[in-house]
Amino acid sequence: MSRCVYCSTASAVIHKSLSKSSTQFPIPKNAVTVNRNSRLRVHVSMVDSSSSDFAKRIERAWLISKQPRPIVCSSCDSKGHIECKWCAGTGFFIIGDNMLCEVPSRNTTCIICTGKGSMCCSDCQGTGFRAKWLGEPPTS
Repeated sequence: MSRCVYCSTASAVIHKSLSKSSTQFPIPKNAVTVNRNSRLRVHVSMVDSSSSDFAKRIERAWLISKQPRPIVCSSCDSKGHIECKWCAGTGFFIIGDNMLCEVPSRNTTCIICTGKGSMCCSDCQGTGFRAKWLGEPPTS
C-alpha cells in the first residue's frame, strides 16, 4: 500500500510480471494522481475481448436507468391474454379436425386453459405492456 504524492490518498501498486513497469490503482474514486516524478498519471479501466456483449449489457443498464415508458405488447396486442393454441379458443380439446365435445359423459374441457379459451400472455405477464429495454418478444 502506498500513498499518492499529490493528494495523499491510499493507492495500490500492482507490478506487471512481464515488464518492469507498475500500474497504480487508487482505492478511493480518484481518477487522476501524480507520481513521485510529478508526471500526470491517469487511471484507466480496460475491457478485453473475453467480456463478450459488454457493450450490450452497458446499453441495457443505461436503458433500465432511464426508465422509459412501457411499450404495447405485440404478442397479445395489449390485451394481456392470447388464444389457447390447444383448443383454438373454443375451450374444448381439439384432436385433428374433431372437437371432443360431442360425448356428454366425458369432461372434454381443455386442460391447458381450463375451458376459458385463452391464456395469460407469457411475454407481458398479463399486463399488456413490456419494458422498452426488453426489446421485441421472440417470435415462435
